[in-house]
Order: sequence, then C-alpha cells, then structure tokens
Amino acid sequence: MTESSTLRALYGLLEFSLRAGQPGMMVTRMSETSQAPEQSGSMTSALLSLVLTVFGISAVVSLLDDSLLVFFQRQDLTLTRTLLLLLMLAAGALAYAIMAIVPGVPKRVFLPVALFLPVSFVAVLPLLVYFHEHAAWIGWGGSLLQVLFTFLILRHLKQGSAIRWPLCPDARLGERSFHWGNLTAMLLAVPLVVLPALLLGTALSAKLAVDHFTDGFVALGPSGVTMQLRRYVRDDGKQITLVPMSHVGEATFYQEICESFPENSVVLMEGVSDKNKPTSSHSNYSRMAKSIGVVEQQEVFKPKGELVAADVDMSEFSPATRDMLKGVLLVHSKGLTEETMPILLKPTPPGFEKQLLDDILGKRNRHLLRVLHERLPSASHIVIPWGAAHMPEISREIVKSGFRVAETREFTAIRF
Repeated sequence: MTESSTLRALYGLLEFSLRAGQPGMMVTRMSETSQAPEQSGSMTSALLSLVLTVFGISAVVSLLDDSLLVFFQRQDLTLTRTLLLLLMLAAGALAYAIMAIVPGVPKRVFLPVALFLPVSFVAVLPLLVYFHEHAAWIGWGGSLLQVLFTFLILRHLKQGSAIRWPLCPDARLGERSFHWGNLTAMLLAVPLVVLPALLLGTALSAKLAVDHFTDGFVALGPSGVTMQLRRYVRDDGKQITLVPMSHVGEATFYQEICESFPENSVVLMEGVSDKNKPTSSHSNYSRMAKSIGVVEQQEVFKPKGELVAADVDMSEFSPATRDMLKGVLLVHSKGLTEETMPILLKPTPPGFEKQLLDDILGKRNRHLLRVLHERLPSASHIVIPWGAAHMPEISREIVKSGFRVAETREFTAIRF
C-alpha cells in the first residue's frame, strides 16, 4: 500500500469515527466545549458593557438637565432624560438577570448599578420632605453622585491605562458556569429583600411627609389614614373647628364628621368654582375611590348648618396652574391613556412649583381667612372642613387671632 493510499484510509477512518460518535467525536466535542466559556464570556461582557453605557449616558444627561435647571432655569433635556431613565431601568433589570445566570459577574459593581434608580429614589425622599424648597439642588447632587459612581466603576474595571471597549473585560468575570444556587438566591432576594426594603423606605418617607406637611392633622399608620379634628376656642367664647378632609374615604368617616358639626354652626365650604365653565372644575375621583374600595367625598359628605362658599374661582389662578389642574382632572377621570400620558410628561415652566403652591394653597388660604374674619363677628361656631394640606397655615393664623386648641378627636378616613 502506498503512502497516499494509507493517508486516505486513515482520513476515511477518522471521518467515520466522527460521524459514528466514536472517540474522535469526543475530541471534537471537548474542543467545542472548551471554546464555549470564551464565547459566553464575550457575550456577557458585551451586555454588561452596554448596561454601563446606558448608565453612564443617563448620568451625564441627568447632570446636564439638572444643571440647566439650577443655573439657567431651563428644562431643555427633561424629556430626553425621562426616556433615558426608562432605558436605565430596563438596563438595570438586564444586569440583575445576567448576575442571576452568570455567577462570575462582580456583584459589588453591578448590583448597585442594577438597583441604583429605585434605591436612590427611595433614599432621596426624606431629603425632599424636609428640604423640598431645595429640590432642584437635591436632584443636581444625585445626578453628580451618579456621574462620580460611573467614573469609579469604569476606573475599577479598566485594563491598562485607558478605558476601552468592552467596558467590562472578560478578565473581570469570574466563574461562568451556571449554578442553581446562585439563580435561586438572586430570584429570592427580590421578593424577600429588595422589594420589602424599598416598600419600607417608601412607607417611612410617606409617614414623614404626611406628618410634616400636615402638622399632625393627618397620621399614616399600619391600620390606615387618620384625620385629627381640632376645636379652637377664644376667651370671648368664639369657636373654630378645623376638619382635615380627603377627597376619597370611608363612608363612615364622612358620616361621623357630619354628625360632629353643631346644627347652629357656619360651615365654610371648600370647592374651586369656574364661572366660565361651571362643570370643568368639578373633580372626579370615582376611579380612585373604586380602586381602593371607598367613596367620594361629594357623594356622602352632607354637613348640617349654614353652608358658605369660601373658595376662589379658577380665573384667579395663573394660566399655567389652570392648564395643570385641567390635565390632572383629565387623568383622574380617564386614567393613564395615550391622551393623558403626554400631559404627565409635559415639562413645566421655570418657577412653576412656587406659583402652583401659591395658587392652590396660599391664595386659597388667604381668601378663606378673609371669609372667616368676615363671618366670625356674627357666628359663635365656625367649622372649616378643608383639605388637610390647608390646615397648618389656617391653624397658625387663627392661633395668632387669640384662639387655642381645646379639643382633638381622631377619625379614620381610610382603612388598610
């Protein structure tokens, strides 16, 4: 047999063994298996690098947007920033899923990236409660922190003296083989650790906010929302009762409140009118009430006594406030739809927050106090059933007029 015929025979035997699954096939499969981790690592590296890219771009745009607001009172990038935040939320979910599937992903780097948006949102809430007048600067500081955090991550992951693609090199990934234990731990961490922590932080911040902004007139507890009725007296015998109200609540709450009003009282009613369009300012909270199993205030709140309209007309608000209120009422009545979503995403003009607060709180409170002082000389007992947000300023003003708290009563507005 010649040498060429021998080689052809060996080649044929090798080809037969590969097709028949003999040891030769095992060699080939071992070779393919040895390349799989490298290919998997490259894909993992690319996806994690994409997550870091989204995170970094979002950080830079957020800082630019907040800087424009703080230093120039402009909001040119607000819509772009909102879209990037949504993309960042999706990227965070992707990073968390990769960490669950690939144990070797450095969790001390990518776990903060995955959870940065929800955790930072909850963490900043207490600051916004006590320093809400500096909300723009608080946002700017948070964006700066995200930029610095991105820089530290890239510096930690880089190879050599320069940052290059992929941002997360394969060398930074540890063991890449799948482990059920790692997947189980990551999946259980969401309902057992992450969500409870976020909900607890949000609940605590909500409790702080309710107590701070209502001066104790409203309390948020495990069993529900409680309203505190306060009766004030003056040395000349005059009485004023402040009743914090809610647009939705238990039917028994409104019934008990009405029963507490003396029949000879003067009730200064809340309710913004609209002389141009009489029906446009009527709030519709039926969707909200139905969703939490309660009723609307206007359905069952029928106070006794002399009812006096003590609120302002819509025409007294600024044009921006009127547009915002109409949009809010539309969302209340129709929910989140293609028609209402643009209203929520529409940027507000610079300084709008101060104007809004002055319109819906300050201006209305001043008008109410004028009506109060007009009716006080001829009335022995005045009842003011207004929204809880109005109560702190009204309370301070009537205390200045010589009134003092004589009695408090608690009513449960919403039960959990």
